[in-house]
Amino acid sequence: MSTTWESIEERERRVRGTRTTGAMARADEQVPEGKTLREAFAQRPFINREDLRAIARQAYERPVITLYLNFPPERLVRADRPVFLSVFSSLRHQTLEARTGYIDALPHTQRLGVPEDLREVQEFLEAYRPQGARAVVLFKSGTQLNRVMPLPVRVADSLSIDADGFIEPLEAIMEEQHRLLVLDVAMDKTRFSIYELGYEEPIQSIAEELPRESEDAFRADKEERHRRLHVKWQFKAAAQLADRLFRERDCDLLALIGEDIVVKEFEDYLPKALHERTFARLSVSPEAGPNQRRSALEGALAEQRKREEEAEVGELGFYQGHDRLAAGLEMVMGAANLFLMRRLFVSNELAVPGYVCRNHHYLSMKPGSCPFDNQALQDAEDVIDELIEIARLHGVDVRIVEHRQDLLAPYQQIAAVLVTAAPLDQLRTVSLTSS
Repeated sequence: MSTTWESIEERERRVRGTRTTGAMARADEQVPEGKTLREAFAQRPFINREDLRAIARQAYERPVITLYLNFPPERLVRADRPVFLSVFSSLRHQTLEARTGYIDALPHTQRLGVPEDLREVQEFLEAYRPQGARAVVLFKSGTQLNRVMPLPVRVADSLSIDADGFIEPLEAIMEEQHRLLVLDVAMDKTRFSIYELGYEEPIQSIAEELPRESEDAFRADKEERHRRLHVKWQFKAAAQLADRLFRERDCDLLALIGEDIVVKEFEDYLPKALHERTFARLSVSPEAGPNQRRSALEGALAEQRKREEEAEVGELGFYQGHDRLAAGLEMVMGAANLFLMRRLFVSNELAVPGYVCRNHHYLSMKPGSCPFDNQALQDAEDVIDELIEIARLHGVDVRIVEHRQDLLAPYQQIAAVLVTAAPLDQLRTVSLTSS
């Protein structure tokens, strides 16, 4: 079957190109985590980029179950059975039906492991409390792979059962979010940590034993010069390590925490390129708990995102003047169906029901059939989440606008910069093809 703009073979080739996990190099190392989802979550409720690469490289004895589950406010209403459990039950039914051929072809022991793992996912969700998380992602494969990560951003609900974990959405989310190198700077010690997606992970520290202050008035000046020399050594070593860690850990912003006078002096030792990436200087007590540190870092990040939103959304008028902007949901969905999006801007509060063909990455506002395989489109509780996921899978630069949603109002809260100029009538036609 063909369409007006591409064949089903070409469409499926594009979709396959978004899933590269199976082609990635595999290694023999195991991911050292708990044997169950509860144990793993208690040990480490976070998955960093290095963990994600390890998950992708590992070969598994059972199929990998991957769950992405959204927590909009309406799913968190207090009830005997949270609404998100019903969403999971629906996803499980749909996925088992769609993957019947794959599961039936598995060896007997692997086939029996699928319902066991799904049952454990169900039990974990029954006891899980989102506590401010916008979504959660789970990876489960027997005792070999158990990872859970709450997310502060929205995702499209999905459940997959495959030989590899479906890491691409989480990978894309990590690329969208800032990864901070955080330095706690003091005269005698600098501590290094990585902050990403609301989680701070300590990684290293540098310390210098400072000479004690002399009580001898005649030696005071000499002792102070000696003390200052040790401080300089510590600052210089910390600045050099910060430069290396910033590059090796793929960070994009630097945050400095400490007394103002100490931080100001330390900055003089930073390389120019790293100094330019310093976006926050925070005074947080060394005795502050994780919640206070997170609040301070998130506050600084919110200001950074606000500045970025103002600059980036402010450029949309330029693209609109050159016929390279799709504005409004109908036009943006048309651009998505043609894979014409380069950048996507969406209001964080925009939510609209719709329809989707996940096999061929096709979206519609109306019920109907997928134009590529003539199968009925699936209901999407929020087609915006589906649009965002498809955009991420195809390498589109996604900006969820949280702080300056007013700037998106002229574009009906959603807009896409196109890779090339396209007639608006063509986008409107494609968005309505399936109706």
